[in-house]
Amino acid sequence: MISWPFTATHLSVGEAIAEALDNLRVQRQRSMLALLGILIGAASIVAVLTTAHMAQQETLKMFSRLGVDMLNIHAMPADADATGVLDRTAVEQLPFRDSSVLAATPLNAEHDTVTAGRVSDTVGVAAVTESLARLMTLEMREGRFIAPFDADGLVAVVGVEAAEKLSAPGAPITPGARIAIKGYVFTVIGIVGPQPFTPLDALDVNDAVMIPLGGAGRVFDTPQPTSALVRLRPETDLDAAGRRISSLLANPTATLQVIKARDVIKSMNAQKVIHGQLLTAVGAISLLVGGIGVMNVMLMGVMERRREIGLRAAVGATPGDLGLMFLIEAAVLAFVGGVAGLVCGLLAALVTARLSGWTPSLALWVLPLGPGVATVVGLAFGIYPAIRAARLSPIEALRAE
Repeated sequence: MISWPFTATHLSVGEAIAEALDNLRVQRQRSMLALLGILIGAASIVAVLTTAHMAQQETLKMFSRLGVDMLNIHAMPADADATGVLDRTAVEQLPFRDSSVLAATPLNAEHDTVTAGRVSDTVGVAAVTESLARLMTLEMREGRFIAPFDADGLVAVVGVEAAEKLSAPGAPITPGARIAIKGYVFTVIGIVGPQPFTPLDALDVNDAVMIPLGGAGRVFDTPQPTSALVRLRPETDLDAAGRRISSLLANPTATLQVIKARDVIKSMNAQKVIHGQLLTAVGAISLLVGGIGVMNVMLMGVMERRREIGLRAAVGATPGDLGLMFLIEAAVLAFVGGVAGLVCGLLAALVTARLSGWTPSLALWVLPLGPGVATVVGLAFGIYPAIRAARLSPIEALRAE
């Protein structure tokens, strides 16, 4: 049966820590190598968890413009001969027919070639109504958005990226410019400012040209909308609302697909959690390797300092004093590595945020995690060397060269 050797000690914790720091300073080079393994492991864990936290915050921020109580309803052809469309009037009447609906807007979107002077490029082309600007909270950089009096007029609103694609030297796309789509010439009445894009959006407004839905027959094979964005009242049961709205919009031509904002957020966060767990596991392996390095340093220290251990025992140091000295050395080494790893991990997460265009955000619970886990690993891997030191025979230790 193995007995625990640290039963009686004369050293205070403060004295033991001071001794540990002095001994680690003497073995500076070897200690730094062991510390490096702990640093890499702790930094990996802190960086991954902080980056995952920021990614979740960015996911929520992406949907802050639309809100989490949103539905995207897309009509797909019910069979090979069907067109797969929605009834525009039925979509616009949703707020009056279902009390859970705050707003709804129909639209039709696809990609097509748009020409401006001598410049042609493929961009999104969408037939929309004036309600899209309110529902998606679009901000205009220049000009205005489509209004009710535009009806089926030959006017267009262009996204900022599409405007850059279609601009030529000396002929920028601004309000008043002319663009051509399938032989029809549209007058640009506004430029939409940069908008964040989410997987729920039926189109990327930044890279799109929007025309009145009333004139969709000029550009699209069918003038009817194929999608609808629906904003619901907060805390609405999305599943139940989706079923009700689907029944209100049901028609023989289409099979309706309902995409919920909360489901999209949940799916995106679930993917981030899986990636975070995999990377955290890699960091944990690095931390374990660092722990083995700590144990190696401590074991080498026990072998090289046998005479010192014998002298300490001869002048009254108990096995508990000797074991505690080495155990605290391992813990201090790991703690210092953990603190350095915390700093490096936070810096790595900050760099990732800058490169990704994210707003830096810190989860406070991560701060004690790096040093804390590192210290636990150091203690775990320092127990065996400490026991070896505590069980050395003072006589044999004094005989050591």
